[in-house]
Amino acid sequence: MAKKPKKSAKKGTQGSDGKGVNRVKTGIKGFDELVEGGVPKGSFVLLSGVTGTGKSIFGMNFLVHGANSDEPGLYISLEEGYEANKVQMNQFGWDLDALQKSGKLLILQPKIYDFDKLVESIQDSIVAMGAKRVVIDSISVLQLYFEDKFKTRRNILDLAKTMKGMGVTTVAICEVDEESMQLSREGVEEFVSDGVVVMHLDKKENFLKRAISIRKMRATNHSLKIHPVQIKKPTGMIIYPFEETFEQY
Repeated sequence: MAKKPKKSAKKGTQGSDGKGVNRVKTGIKGFDELVEGGVPKGSFVLLSGVTGTGKSIFGMNFLVHGANSDEPGLYISLEEGYEANKVQMNQFGWDLDALQKSGKLLILQPKIYDFDKLVESIQDSIVAMGAKRVVIDSISVLQLYFEDKFKTRRNILDLAKTMKGMGVTTVAICEVDEESMQLSREGVEEFVSDGVVVMHLDKKENFLKRAISIRKMRATNHSLKIHPVQIKKPTGMIIYPFEETFEQY
């Protein structure tokens, strides 16, 4: 008896780029044009930057687009103050409460300081809701779980392997210090990631300007330029893929 063909992904959410790479559209206006239509499905992407660059908004935008396209998403909030972020995100027209009630979005705020139990709770949540997308906000907090850098780095590597092994597409947010030239807090996250996206906050005359660049993205001919970013109500995040300046929009 012939096997039934698998259902194709909803149009506009996932699909092959014609080169055999299945891609997941982020839904962030202007970003997918920089990465050949979307990030590779099942990849572990590091989203790095200083405070105030819009990393959490990027992450939630990614999940909301998935939730509205029948791709359930899991937001793992390891930082304090999620409720304040939620108020801001609702101003972009994202009804997070409705998405949670529908089962398309789960906000996990674990009060666990045992790494193995944390990973177990993440795995259980992914399986229970059938998550396709995951955002970890922020992976930098994991340093508080361990006594030394070696254990921190080893377990970040294990977490990345776990996420990729479960087949979910993950955005791992990483906070870096002001004026730091590093891409991550521990200096290992960028090496275990399939992609590295950097959010910038640059001074232009008397303005602070947000921007974005892509340092690497597996199996992708991505942009190597720095592109302007705006965060606008009620639109959310907008990236200008054909601009390279920081002019006032």
